[in-house]
Amino acid sequence: MTETEIPTWLQFTLIALQLMAFAVFVYFVWPLVKKEKWKTKFYDNKTARSIIIVFILIFIFVWGLGAFFDAFFPVEVLR
Repeated sequence: MTETEIPTWLQFTLIALQLMAFAVFVYFVWPLVKKEKWKTKFYDNKTARSIIIVFILIFIFVWGLGAFFDAFFPVEVLR
């Protein structure tokens, strides 16, 4: 089933449910996030900073590969 086969009211209900789940998640996680000392944990720690940089580079590489294959080898629709 694709999104065009789902009724509009059900699409909006699912989107609202996802937004409410995100709000509840932020409500529970925010006090924990606020208590952390992020500067000493990530910026001042050279190992953590280098791991974050590597993760960002991996993400950019994977995104670039996906964009390359989407641009030069698009999915063909068989009819």
